Amino acid sequence: MPLKITNWNIEHAEKLLVNNPSAKILDRRRRILETLEEITPDILCIQEGPDGEQTIEEFCTQVLNNEWIPVLLRQPGEPLGARDSEYQMKGNQWVWFLVKPGLKNRCKLQSPTVWQSFVGAKTWTTFLWGEETPTLHSHFRHPQVLLFDVGNGRQIEIIGVHLKSKISLKPILRDANGNLTGEFLRESLQARIKLATEARNVRQYVEVKFKQVANPGLIVMGDCNDGPGIDEFENKYLFFDLITNIQGDVLISEKFFNHALFDFPDDLSWSAKFADKVLGIPESQNPLLLDHILLSQPLCRGDLPLQVNAHAGLVEHEAYERHNVGANSSTRSSDHRPVSCRLDDNP
Repeated sequence: MPLKITNWNIEHAEKLLVNNPSAKILDRRRRILETLEEITPDILCIQEGPDGEQTIEEFCTQVLNNEWIPVLLRQPGEPLGARDSEYQMKGNQWVWFLVKPGLKNRCKLQSPTVWQSFVGAKTWTTFLWGEETPTLHSHFRHPQVLLFDVGNGRQIEIIGVHLKSKISLKPILRDANGNLTGEFLRESLQARIKLATEARNVRQYVEVKFKQVANPGLIVMGDCNDGPGIDEFENKYLFFDLITNIQGDVLISEKFFNHALFDFPDDLSWSAKFADKVLGIPESQNPLLLDHILLSQPLCRGDLPLQVNAHAGLVEHEAYERHNVGANSSTRSSDHRPVSCRLDDNP
């Protein structure tokens, strides 16, 4: 059976869960559901989801009419929320996998403790630029791993991530030559360095899987947002970005990940528009590809019961725009657009 996977950052999803929803909230709920009903993903990974098992259950009931249901760490007989701390999420924006009810018995959510065991630690040391004393860092939002049974004794692992650089609220200052300076620069660099180490930790997990399984079927999907001034910081200060850290080295082709949108038209390969105060670009002129689906080579060359063929990935512009006609910033479904990929049967 073909499988469609979709990633969607649903802007502040927790704000949709109130006892007496306003007309604006009901309108937004409708737009989200209708968008998903048109896209019809089998597996949906969301970012900015509500925090905790109880609230994601409520989200699926109140917003999605249980057309998609969450895959939880909860075990039979346990109350909802008993394992909330095990997800190891900080803040109130969580990563969740939602699936069509008919696929639930083929899905299992892996505990983050397994991830930490495989990579060797929950925290790691980070040396910020020019500093000789290390700091300890860990995932702000721990990656979530969905194990999906594809038959013939094989499974694929779908890794859901939300890697977002902390935004500095300090004023943007420049010297006489126009170069960034001051606290904004310092805080932005620190945030990006820490985030890049989170991406490297994801790659560490990927490397472990290649040592455990022949031809592993791995998918990394989620919101990877380096932050404002993406070219400014990456070109002048850091010389790397999030996706490069996760995707791997193209010279080691066996472990290099293909991007689901590599053959999607360039002018359509964007998933959000945000104003960039560092580069001075208004929102309307700043399309960004922040939402990604990365695929291991075994899924692309036919080593598994499911295969990713040419032109399998897309940004769901049509569905997003159709169901946001007449919306404003308060009623639109989200500030991000869904990104999808189709996996076909491999006979």
